[in-house]
Amino acid sequence: MIANPAIEQMSREDMSELQLKKLQKRIEWAMEKSAFYYRKFTDAGISSKDIKSLEDIAKLPFTTLDDLQSVSIYNLLTLPLSAVLRISRLGYNNSFIKMYTNGDLAYQIEMMTRVLVAQGLNSAAVAGLLGEASDSRLMDVQYALENMGVTVVLLGNNPENIRELMTTCHVDVLISDFKQVMQLVVMLQASNISADDLFLPKIICMEEGLQNPNHIYIEQRLQAEAAMVYNSPALGCAGIIFPCQEGEGFHIQEDYFYPEVVEYGTDRVITEPHKAGELVLTPLAAEAMPIFRYRTGQVVMRLDEPCPCGRTLTRLANPTEYAGVVWQAMP
Repeated sequence: MIANPAIEQMSREDMSELQLKKLQKRIEWAMEKSAFYYRKFTDAGISSKDIKSLEDIAKLPFTTLDDLQSVSIYNLLTLPLSAVLRISRLGYNNSFIKMYTNGDLAYQIEMMTRVLVAQGLNSAAVAGLLGEASDSRLMDVQYALENMGVTVVLLGNNPENIRELMTTCHVDVLISDFKQVMQLVVMLQASNISADDLFLPKIICMEEGLQNPNHIYIEQRLQAEAAMVYNSPALGCAGIIFPCQEGEGFHIQEDYFYPEVVEYGTDRVITEPHKAGELVLTPLAAEAMPIFRYRTGQVVMRLDEPCPCGRTLTRLANPTEYAGVVWQAMP
């Protein structure tokens, strides 16, 4: 199932043209509105006029985790607070306060809709959302599900509520992050509730990394298939990278995030496929807090072969295909 064939099956030429237009617009916006990027681009002698092709993105300086943690969020914010629709704190190990406009939320919900459709959800499904309502990512999932007509069970994070709702309602798919799911496993074990009592076939985990070997443990304990959906707290949303429905790796939502792969410890962009490197992402639609060339620290390997699922979005290999590579390219 494909939610948006016009985008998800777009030709490479049309996608590149769309990406370039969005990139130029974001650079102009950031230069005018973001104190952080005005200084960063000015110091580098860069303006939107210097970006005449997608390859010219290499002229822009990288943004690192240290950069974002060393600056006030108001130096990143491009709008007054009166124009901000939502504020949320995301992440466990490296947390960030993220702000969103109505436009930001709209594209994030669109991305999540594509993810959920790719995972087989439709109006006949029942989805359980596990976690705090203050998690902006989970709110995007809820809105996407409800727009699709999916029945949503709000599990929250209270053990009594979770136990009652999980054993009373037939949940087809559980959606949460890895930490919350692990806590659920512990809670069920303490309550002597077995996986057979849940009849839970699928779990969608919003992950801050692209590889988590504990997925196998979750699948075994809950007797459910676990799918990983990549999100970065620094980038502020989930659904950036999602599993191919045919199991042939992962797809990047590249109409909203321009991907690059660079060599470890260098700035050289890797253009050839089947070579592992560090993933660099540039949001192409972010309004409130745009970020450019963010070094995620995640190791990926790009595949150029056509995907059997029919999507033309950039595809990444399953991590098991390059298991000999260190997972994190950066500390």
